[in-house]
Amino acid sequence: MGTDHEKDFLDSIIDSVIVVDKEGKAREVNKATLKLLGYKKTEEIITLPFEKICKNFSTAGLKDKLPLAEQELIYLDKEGKEIPVSVNITTRIFYPDDIIFMGRSISKIKDLISELTQSQEELTTSYKELQASKDDLVRSEKLAYTGRIAASIAHEIRNPLTNVSMSIQQLKKGNKINQEGFKHIEIVERNIKRINYLITELLNCARPAKLNLQPYDIHKVVNEVLESYKTKIDLQRIKVIKNFDSKLPVLKIDKEQIERAFLNLISNAIEAMPRGGDLTINTELDGNFFLAKIRDTGKGIPEEDIINIFDPFFSTKTQGVGLGLTICYGIIVSHGGTIEVDSKFEKGSLFTISLPIEQRTTHTERE
Repeated sequence: MGTDHEKDFLDSIIDSVIVVDKEGKAREVNKATLKLLGYKKTEEIITLPFEKICKNFSTAGLKDKLPLAEQELIYLDKEGKEIPVSVNITTRIFYPDDIIFMGRSISKIKDLISELTQSQEELTTSYKELQASKDDLVRSEKLAYTGRIAASIAHEIRNPLTNVSMSIQQLKKGNKINQEGFKHIEIVERNIKRINYLITELLNCARPAKLNLQPYDIHKVVNEVLESYKTKIDLQRIKVIKNFDSKLPVLKIDKEQIERAFLNLISNAIEAMPRGGDLTINTELDGNFFLAKIRDTGKGIPEEDIINIFDPFFSTKTQGVGLGLTICYGIIVSHGGTIEVDSKFEKGSLFTISLPIEQRTTHTERE
């Protein structure tokens, strides 16, 4: 085939064709290559080392591996911009020392893959958010249902319970009860108090009390809770690690309610480490939210139980009522926040509380 005919043939090919000689330099290119790489004249690219045209690719020893199909390479245009290309590499029949690179830009495909990947990630994120919203909705419905049941039975239980209590008091005033009888009366009184306590707790978790929001130093709340458990922490040889944000947040909270939430969470963490461990409390500001993260190195929560831990009456403790975390959830949500858990069985648990920091004032923490 004559030189002119060969050039016309190469120019008729819609894919980029680059012929590289045995010295690794471009010997021939077609119009599609000039257009792809942004050159106006063939002379601008002829004799350029192939390393200047193709990023991080050497032709040394390549000939023994040919032919190669659909190799993903990176071409460099005249300005040095990277262009991903899919290339078939082979030798030239009449000039065996030459190597032919026939490639097609896959920039659009790459962009499409990137867009699809991003869309998939967004869909995955949306699905997780939807699932979380669904879980929150189901949990809220459970609490609402619990509230309706609690409200309807509290009156029915407490009325006869009051009568029982009054009758017990009358019996205690009599003189015909022996010592053994008083023991049974004490048992009845303890159980009356227990039932009253359970009814109160059930009403509290289902219908949290109206909040008394006041500016308060939330780090002080955490420290007060830790101080109340100091004896137990020391007895169980638990190491407390505090990483508090240097800016001390003063949030508008119901101090009594938030304190109760932290009491429950820290108490659970301590109970999870009867033989000692680390109790780590981190606080940080994240955008418009204050985060408190309570981590223990205890026994953790089985994966199948995690979805249920905020449900009323769900407990893995032999003596547990199963209302502590339900109350925590209600308190945090009523403050406009969230509470999440991440746990590995036999490795520990992490509870993350998020509270809004609107109308927050901060000051630098003093030593």
